[in-house]
Amino acid sequence: MSLSNFSNDLTVVTINGRQIQDWGETATPYTDAPIDPQSQLRRGQGGNACRMDRQNPGREVNIYLNPGSSDSAYVQGLFNSKANITLTFTQIGTLETALGSEGIIANDGQRGRAGSTITDDQFTMHFNIWEATRG
Repeated sequence: MSLSNFSNDLTVVTINGRQIQDWGETATPYTDAPIDPQSQLRRGQGGNACRMDRQNPGREVNIYLNPGSSDSAYVQGLFNSKANITLTFTQIGTLETALGSEGIIANDGQRGRAGSTITDDQFTMHFNIWEATRG
């Protein structure tokens, strides 16, 4: 039995070729989840059902970056320019990988400033094509 390592220094994320490294202090600074279900089941009243599969359910990725960082400024520039994006994710310690293409930065997140603490800079991305493996 081996010990899986999900450490920050073994997580490699790139957006349009630039490696993102200045993660914020949010407990999970990178998340991805399906936008739509992979399959749906339509159940009829007579007892039969129909299965409908989606070829590409899409993926939503949220990243949380350290405010004031060059990584945050880079992603904000992509957002402001409405650039199409490609993202890669590699978790070296577990051999997990993902490639998102035909993507956009759909939104930025809430900004909390001028108090006793500040919030991370959040960006939400949507990808039409997503290929991934899990450890």
